[in-house]
Amino acid sequence: MLKKTMKFISVIMSIAMLVGIFACVSFAKTSEEVDTHLQFNEDGEFKILQIADMQDSYPQKNITKNLIRASIEAEQPDLIVLSGDNINSGAGESALIAPLAINEFMSIFEEYGIPVAAVFGNHDAEGKVSRAQQIEMYEKYDCFIGCSGVDFGDYTSGTYYVPLYSSTDANDMIFNIWMIDSGDYNRENDLGGYAAVTKAQIEWYNETYAALAEANGEAVPSIVFQHIVVPEIFDALEVTDAQSGTISSEINGEMVYYKLPEGSVGVLPEWPCPPDYNNGEFSAFVANGDVQAIFFGHDHLNTYEVEYQGIKLCNTPGVGFASYNGENVGVRTITLYEDDLENFSTEVHTYFDYLDTDADRYLYELYSDTTDVMTKIKAFFLYVFEMLKGFGGFSL
Repeated sequence: MLKKTMKFISVIMSIAMLVGIFACVSFAKTSEEVDTHLQFNEDGEFKILQIADMQDSYPQKNITKNLIRASIEAEQPDLIVLSGDNINSGAGESALIAPLAINEFMSIFEEYGIPVAAVFGNHDAEGKVSRAQQIEMYEKYDCFIGCSGVDFGDYTSGTYYVPLYSSTDANDMIFNIWMIDSGDYNRENDLGGYAAVTKAQIEWYNETYAALAEANGEAVPSIVFQHIVVPEIFDALEVTDAQSGTISSEINGEMVYYKLPEGSVGVLPEWPCPPDYNNGEFSAFVANGDVQAIFFGHDHLNTYEVEYQGIKLCNTPGVGFASYNGENVGVRTITLYEDDLENFSTEVHTYFDYLDTDADRYLYELYSDTTDVMTKIKAFFLYVFEMLKGFGGFSL
């Protein structure tokens, strides 16, 4: 009897999974087919909140949700950009769990009514639920303004652009946000490692750039969001010696040391992890001249802003506590200016910039990779004590 019951449950679960998957099969929209009518505000500014590397499942850790909520309330962004590893591979293993994991954060954004665009990271679709299927899950939320884009295949679904219009003319596109899916793992050659943006995606970028420039009478200033950093990051960094280097690795049997060049902003505690090959994405950006900056995630601890060939390369730290994290766990804001489209301002905001109560500190110590086991144990009891005080259980 038990075997029959277990077999019946297994069949039901399989059917539910298939229903979940096939429910996520519909026409994939491109940028031109999605209503993403964003405008600069009356004050001539437009603020973007970049959230990188939540990399969690269901249920999502409350401390991550606390940080996301606090950043939204403090910054009041006009657009939220998720730059990949929005869920982890475990969440992507099941068509039942994936929408629950996505709902953990998308329901927050829906509550605040802020437009959301997203690209994927290497961990988003390591499971059985593809990028295309996940996009369909995102599209169930009114606040989501992203799309599948042109069909480049399952491993690069979600490459598109988001136009930004003048505050005084809703038909005058004056800025552009490129959303580039940087793929996951190298399937092009035998080098291994992470994927590079494909030649087909770069061709799409070149063609779309030309079409937008023609339609608008000139090149449209733009920025880029993608998950994995470009290989040119090592050209932008400064080779140095062991004493002054901040990151190092053994390459071809020799230790190599890098640091941020003088004048750079942020920190570089983690070795960047770009693909080991190059299809020419960055070179295309330089040649066309429209891209001012590229904003990445992927390397959770880095917060650098470094300029190379006229383009700023900016790494945003992870916001999540489910994967590895550091003292700079947080978000990035990017503010665009209508009267100065060639320039922008950007800042990284860390956990304690927004959350500074005793309870917030204890929760951080409990989940942060920066604290030891004894600190975590102590923080647990202190946090419980704070919660009991909050519920009126007792007070000092």
